Amino acid sequence: MKNKKMKISTRPIALVTGGASPLGSAICRQLADQDMNIAVHYGKSKTKSLVLKEDLQSKGAEVLLVSADLSKPAEAQKLTQKVAAHFGRIDLLVNSASVFEPTPLAGADWAQWQKIINVNSLAPAALAVAALPWLQRNRGVVVNITDIYGEMPILKDHAAYSASKAALIFLTRYLALAFGDQVRVNAVSPGVITFPGHYTSAQQKNLIQKSALKRQGKPEEVAQAVWFLYSNQFVTGQVLRVDGGRFIS
Repeated sequence: MKNKKMKISTRPIALVTGGASPLGSAICRQLADQDMNIAVHYGKSKTKSLVLKEDLQSKGAEVLLVSADLSKPAEAQKLTQKVAAHFGRIDLLVNSASVFEPTPLAGADWAQWQKIINVNSLAPAALAVAALPWLQRNRGVVVNITDIYGEMPILKDHAAYSASKAALIFLTRYLALAFGDQVRVNAVSPGVITFPGHYTSAQQKNLIQKSALKRQGKPEEVAQAVWFLYSNQFVTGQVLRVDGGRFIS
């Protein structure tokens, strides 16, 4: 695996999937502010990724843009190999890429279910396993971005999404035990942070009012939680809810 000619970054390396999304880009910026170099994964958001790259470079980070279709788990290993070949190390894997689509039970589209499960839970597993040899070298960290609906089956017509996030929560705890003292594995479970484009203002307001803090969260607040889970070396197997008290409400 180790190539004598391989350039090894002197700064820690973070691989962030779905890095061009509002949440993913906030995580990338937070990590760049902490003197990390960033591998930004994207699916179809190349233009947004290029804009993000310039922003991260202005913060002094070296940035690698890598495209992969995470609905095909086999591409996860290739993605990891590209990042490791470029930087010579991987210190943090943030599984932020996600598919959020309604899946009504009536007339279920099982191909759509499979895509959601592949991206939201199977790809994070494949990425973590593929990155493990690199993460072990510096006692690296995996942070999965889950969702409070992975713990509460109350999101109408989103059975596949909720089930995929529930699987990711279980995977977080399972891998934390499997990887032991070599690689820590945690998750951040956001509440109301961003809204799908089809949500009306009334729907948005209704969700916000259901949380204890009665406000919408910011992507930067989730990014801060990711940094905490990376930097605190005595936390593993945990799911940190950043939801404004939505879960307890």
